Amino acid sequence: MNNHQSTIFHQIENCLKTPLTLLGVDLKNFQFNKICHFANHPYLYKGLYMKFSKIVTSILLLASSSSYAQSNYQWVQMVPNNQLSIRVVLLDDTQCPKVEVNNKSHLMTLRADKTADFPAVCELLVGRDTYSIKINQHSLPTLPSQIDRVAILGDTGCRIKNNSVQACNDIEAWPFRTLSASLAAKTADVVLHVGDYLYRESPCPKGNAGCKGSPSGYNWDTWNADWFAPANPLLQSAVMAFARGNHEDCNRAYNGWFRYLSPWAYQAKAQKCTEMENPYILTLKGVNYIIFDSSYGKDSSTSDAQLALYIAAIKQLQLDKNLTYVLLTHRAMWTYNKMKSKYYYGNLTQQIAFKDLLPSNTLFMAGHAHYLQTLDMQSDYDQLVIGNGGTQLIKVGNTIQKSVDIDKHLANFVYSRSGFGYSILSNIDKKFRFYNQNGTHIGECVWLLDKQQSSLSCQ
Repeated sequence: MNNHQSTIFHQIENCLKTPLTLLGVDLKNFQFNKICHFANHPYLYKGLYMKFSKIVTSILLLASSSSYAQSNYQWVQMVPNNQLSIRVVLLDDTQCPKVEVNNKSHLMTLRADKTADFPAVCELLVGRDTYSIKINQHSLPTLPSQIDRVAILGDTGCRIKNNSVQACNDIEAWPFRTLSASLAAKTADVVLHVGDYLYRESPCPKGNAGCKGSPSGYNWDTWNADWFAPANPLLQSAVMAFARGNHEDCNRAYNGWFRYLSPWAYQAKAQKCTEMENPYILTLKGVNYIIFDSSYGKDSSTSDAQLALYIAAIKQLQLDKNLTYVLLTHRAMWTYNKMKSKYYYGNLTQQIAFKDLLPSNTLFMAGHAHYLQTLDMQSDYDQLVIGNGGTQLIKVGNTIQKSVDIDKHLANFVYSRSGFGYSILSNIDKKFRFYNQNGTHIGECVWLLDKQQSSLSCQ
């Protein structure tokens, strides 16, 4: 076996680690390269590298639809103060488990107790430089020393609200389970979710086979169906970071958000719904991600109180104008699409409050609009919209429109793509690569940090 083939083997083994672990296979003793003698099977070698990612996705789909529908969910997420939060939802157990952190045993503490609507969840905070996390001999993701691949997705749940009904039982109509497995197979270092996890707000209409048997409402069964069960391969593949969407605001699924996904401590005895949680910064290889809560309010109107709140929240971060930032939030500051008879331009509060408030080298990253879009603004902050993670899509077409007037703000171009998918940012070449739900590459944008007049170039 030559050096190139050996390198391929390491890539295959790394990619197979997550799905095979989910199915109980120990890769340390698997010895993949000794099982497949490529000197004797040259045609196998040629075809394997092109096909193995599809096999990985299939394995992850199998794992997510079987064992993890009944066992405890466990994951690692980034939180403020350079910490990681290890979390476990107690479905099979009544007590918080022990965790091996860097080969030392620690007892998790109860984050939120069991209620009539929700199971309990446990938590343990560790440093972000932690290199090993195990629960019952099962390894959980940690951050690598070099963070080169950052995945982004959003708006993932299956929409059932009044007359707007998505076929949640159809993997083509609601492909989040496929998308989750596909993204897990890409082996990103960190996965960022821009918000909106729960969409099954109304009961499935009687006689509708597409969503028959679906849970609904703001309870565990719905959180499990819309997020935890289909997302589990993703939760096992990489460290996560979560933004809060408007579907998790104080009128909707806030209970599940605060219990399970919020980066802040849960007030176990008196958790009240906070309309806006404090922003915080995650630094990933020289890029500072501001995780900002834009869940409440409206897009087309604002108020002095909300403007003041947004401005104060950014000012308290004391941003350095010489650094590079990504403001990751749910509502898109800018977007461009005609919906029925009106154009949708984005979030007015952000457009007013953030004008010239952040460093010039700031990219806005959001969801909320259910499509993929990048907007290269002439004199405003550029915008990436990734709201196509699974929920019912809004059609935008596959276009690049130049010199676009966005409510008296000029975009050099607006790059749009229809269909479900996600993005992965490579910190090596600063490219956002876009993929559909099956992992097929559908386009890309280069992030030009040194260029004055245009910071995005897309194709």
